[in-house]
Amino acid sequence: MKCDDARILMMGPADDDRVEAARQHVAGCAECRAELAQIAADAEFLRRDEKPEIPIDLGTRIMAEIRQRQTRPRPWLAAAARAYGLNRAALPFAALILVAVGLWLGAALGRGIVGPQPSLSERLAQVGVELPNGGDQ
Repeated sequence: MKCDDARILMMGPADDDRVEAARQHVAGCAECRAELAQIAADAEFLRRDEKPEIPIDLGTRIMAEIRQRQTRPRPWLAAAARAYGLNRAALPFAALILVAVGLWLGAALGRGIVGPQPSLSERLAQVGVELPNGGDQ
């Protein structure tokens, strides 16, 4: 058994033969023994029922940070407005126009793809191949 195979078996259930092969591999491989010991230590750490102490004012501090971030100037927004000669009030309208142009362009490019498609027999007939019984089956 290779180290990669043993690592996979360390992570989940397996049949008895493979478990025994992994045990034999781990017994002879220092690197896999160290990794298995780390997995066991991590599992023990996660089993402990120690809950972190949460400050009483945590919610208030989070909301204050959110409000502060909302009022900060956004340099990228100001740069975009300067670059295109727009004021901040016009930016939502500019974004709406960009979305509309994108939708129109997508529809224009997709006209050949969207809509009713010819059947298989019609497509084959276009290249000169006729299906027996004259239908799609």
